[in-house]
Amino acid sequence: MNQMIIDKLKSWRESPLLFVTECLGAQPSNQQAEALVAMTKGKRLSIRSGHGTGKSALAAWRILHFMATRAYPKVVCTAPTARQLSDVLWSELSKWLRKSILADEFILQKDKMFHKDAQKEWWARAVSPSVKASKEDQAETLAGFHGDHLLIIVDESSGVEDPVYVPLEGALTQEDNHVMLIGNPTRNTGYFYDTHFHPEISKKWLTLHWDSRKSTNVSKDMVEYFRDKYGEDSNVFRIRVKGDPPLDDAKSFIPLYWAEQCIGNEIEVDDDWPMILASDVAREGDDDSIILPRRGFKIYPWSTYHGIHTIELANRIKCDFLDLEATLVGIDTIGVGGGVYDWLAHDPRGLGISKVVSCNVAESANDNVTYHRLRDELWGKVRENCMRKKYSFPDEILKIAGADIHIGQELCNELSSVYYDSDSGKIKIESKKHMKDTRGISSPNIADALCISEYVHSYAFTDWSSKERMKKLKLKKADGYFPSRHRWMVA
Repeated sequence: MNQMIIDKLKSWRESPLLFVTECLGAQPSNQQAEALVAMTKGKRLSIRSGHGTGKSALAAWRILHFMATRAYPKVVCTAPTARQLSDVLWSELSKWLRKSILADEFILQKDKMFHKDAQKEWWARAVSPSVKASKEDQAETLAGFHGDHLLIIVDESSGVEDPVYVPLEGALTQEDNHVMLIGNPTRNTGYFYDTHFHPEISKKWLTLHWDSRKSTNVSKDMVEYFRDKYGEDSNVFRIRVKGDPPLDDAKSFIPLYWAEQCIGNEIEVDDDWPMILASDVAREGDDDSIILPRRGFKIYPWSTYHGIHTIELANRIKCDFLDLEATLVGIDTIGVGGGVYDWLAHDPRGLGISKVVSCNVAESANDNVTYHRLRDELWGKVRENCMRKKYSFPDEILKIAGADIHIGQELCNELSSVYYDSDSGKIKIESKKHMKDTRGISSPNIADALCISEYVHSYAFTDWSSKERMKKLKLKKADGYFPSRHRWMVA
């Protein structure tokens, strides 16, 4: 290697910012530039951030910088899920490696990147913890990695369970061993939270705070989207825009973290279980109509429609029903939803009454000691399922207001945005009208569709009379398998 190249590598090692601009041809934002400078000031860097600030791009730059400016380095990357690593972080790594002048030096595979001349000694790996593993097994995620030049990166750090961090300090034994944590602060407890707010632990970390409103990467439209939809006082706005952890909100019925743990959750769903659809029908001009598919506890990407009349929506439901080979469709029949139900159930061009379920959420609750009415009880069922991590929410990305938004995250945001109160000792969920008129935030249409799906989901299972299917569901008549007005309660 000639002296000119050696000198250039030395200058890049001393300045990650120079490396990113010269080697990768990137133009870092103000916040990204701040982080690149901070990388030279200590071993431990923790960044809490709002949405859209370029967190994963920074992580990819950090990996490439470390791989290019050390001999025989090891880089270990982890995140809450394998999808976060492969679809987000590894995708960014591929993009910036391709753009760099290093492209011919390294080989990028599905979960590994290595120097072409030193595959076993000069590498970066993606290692995801098993969400179903015990705490002891999760602690093995980062165990056993050591080296003179070692970098550990934890993306979306708030979602990584504490046992994964157990081996972290033991790995930072050499002078050139480093760790970078980065993510949205979705919890107000845990290892990532402590690196910023614990009075003693935070002293060991160099911490940065990225507010999306101050990022040159983030458009005003995205900030306004979160403000208008959830309100500036909401935990969603705190986490996704301000980059601050959630407050303990006694009014929120479903904590955001309970819902978020269901995104991409790996659950077993028998293909023989019925596919169902649930539709929350828009009642006012600002609301959206939702058609949400579900099989068991797996929720599939839904369709959203704005400003369409009842017959057109009914036709869309019918098309989805036939395309997905669904078994039942449930309609919220309050207000204009009644017209959609009537067309699907009774019109000769519809689906027929045996395939359409009316869900009147204004009816009294089955458990009328705990809940005010059926809508409140359905929300209670969803709350319990989120708490127990029973759902699998879709882990897909859409472009909304100029930013990449996970649709599963949108559902979680809605679930956590709804308040509740007590009416004569019974739980009463905040109405859509109250959310709009009093708090100025959008209706939780997707979340309400999920609640309707609870009714239809259990209705479908209780109408499943086959002995084999009943055996799969582990349901017996003694367990409450009986037709009634609220058959949904048995599942």
